[in-house]
Amino acid sequence: MTAMQSAPDSFRKTSNDPGRIIAELTAQLAAVEQQNQAQAEQLAKRDHHIEQLLEYIELLRRKRFGASTDKLPDNQLNLFDESELETLIGELETQARGQGGDVPADSQETPAQPKQKPVRRPLPPHLTRVERIIDLPDEEKAALGDQWTFIGYDTSEQLAVIPRQFYVIAYKRAKYVPNNDEVPGAEAGVKIAPRPAQLIPKSLAHASLLAHVVTAKFVDAQPLYRQETGFVRDGIRISRQTLAGWMTQLLGPLTPVAEALQRQLRQGRVIHVDETPLQVLKEPGREASQTSYMWVYRGGPPDKPVLWFHYTDSRAGVVARDFLFSEEIESFCAEQALLDAFYLQSDGYAVYEALAKHPRVLGHAGCWAHVRRKFVDAANGRKNTAAAHQMVAYIGQLYAVERAIRDADPQERARVRQEKSAPILQTIKAWLDEKEKKTLPKGLLGKAIGYALGQWPILTTFLEDGHLEIDNNKAENAIRPFVIGRKNWLFSGSPRGAKASALLYSLVETAKANGLEPWAYLNHLFEQLPAAKTQAAIEALLPHNLKMDDLKTMGSIR
Repeated sequence: MTAMQSAPDSFRKTSNDPGRIIAELTAQLAAVEQQNQAQAEQLAKRDHHIEQLLEYIELLRRKRFGASTDKLPDNQLNLFDESELETLIGELETQARGQGGDVPADSQETPAQPKQKPVRRPLPPHLTRVERIIDLPDEEKAALGDQWTFIGYDTSEQLAVIPRQFYVIAYKRAKYVPNNDEVPGAEAGVKIAPRPAQLIPKSLAHASLLAHVVTAKFVDAQPLYRQETGFVRDGIRISRQTLAGWMTQLLGPLTPVAEALQRQLRQGRVIHVDETPLQVLKEPGREASQTSYMWVYRGGPPDKPVLWFHYTDSRAGVVARDFLFSEEIESFCAEQALLDAFYLQSDGYAVYEALAKHPRVLGHAGCWAHVRRKFVDAANGRKNTAAAHQMVAYIGQLYAVERAIRDADPQERARVRQEKSAPILQTIKAWLDEKEKKTLPKGLLGKAIGYALGQWPILTTFLEDGHLEIDNNKAENAIRPFVIGRKNWLFSGSPRGAKASALLYSLVETAKANGLEPWAYLNHLFEQLPAAKTQAAIEALLPHNLKMDDLKTMGSIR
């Protein structure tokens, strides 16, 4: 069979038409090129996806096995292209000098300082001192005779501890009986001195013990079952069910304090807000595995901060709106002629954007710490690390300004920010706009850039008012003790228990924010509250109305 005989019929039919042959071959070639292009796009898409996965694997590996802070890795600079790094550093130095500022300390070459020898810090002077005189043995002293003269002591100190000591307060209530039936009031029978007022009536726990249990759980993150074990070691049998019962029973008598503290929250220019998941068992109409939330608000005057924890089964924005603008708080603010508007500061959670549109909200401020965290993650990736480091350095310039004005009054803070921070923000915005065009949006750097640009309107709000912070760390730092405790006790047994936990966290964290030692404050509060019968007496027990000296002199065991 010849070649002509083996060719397809279509080819034999068109073999005498060269133009038609060329057209068909051109179409076939175009189809092949289109198929190759589609395959190349699929390969490129696969390569991008693989690169993203490798980037996330590297990030997760560093988070799992590396330091848990947001610091940049020390060895990351070794991965930079040297020429690119030098270019970036030069740009930073030029921009810093052009803005009239100093070059950041971490971009200057400074000689390595020799490590200083560790110095032992003196022990606190308020601790009780027990002297132990150590002398030479009697035989050696006798051998010295009259040729040696005693000149004093060489003093050194060690820290010692006495294990906690439990004791029992035995209340002896005097009893009186009439001498005869003719004594006025004899019909009443025996007269007994009244019981002392207690926070939990007829409870086994004294105020100091309640303060101890609350502090151990909500400050030291010790679950009740661990506290039960500790009591057993001391020969005391108190079940965790009893301990849990004490915590929930505190909810009722502490309600007046909670209401007074909540009213104090709105008496400030700024309210920080954040939220974190919480699992609560036995919630009506819900599965035990469903997620609830603990919200935290930080407000009040700058010198009288209030930390308020609020348990709810929802993360919706209506929760924060109904809490911050409840009828009770609104009427109280109107009666007291308090500020009826404030700034809201939060992270980038979408519900806060809707909350910020409330007429009582002056503006919405974002959080540069969240932005920095995402660029640190990008710096821990496999690509674009130099660009991520550059943005971290820019953000570092903003924080350098904040450190310089930390103790300044709000007017001075606002002035300095307009002078120094505003130009840095302009540089950052231009950098973000430029890099967005050149960076894959699904990579770590691309996501960090997209987040920063999406949050940009609220990231510049802190320029408006000196009361605002550059980030939402005040709320995040407030909620951190709860997150640490949650890792130990895992969940709340009931909604009432979750509400009690929220209230007790509010008390201990507000006490800490106002410079009070939590146990000392709770001991004082639990002792004095039963006798507080007026609103003024309750207000006097709030943390911002007390000093540590007040707790030392006023708190006493009854």
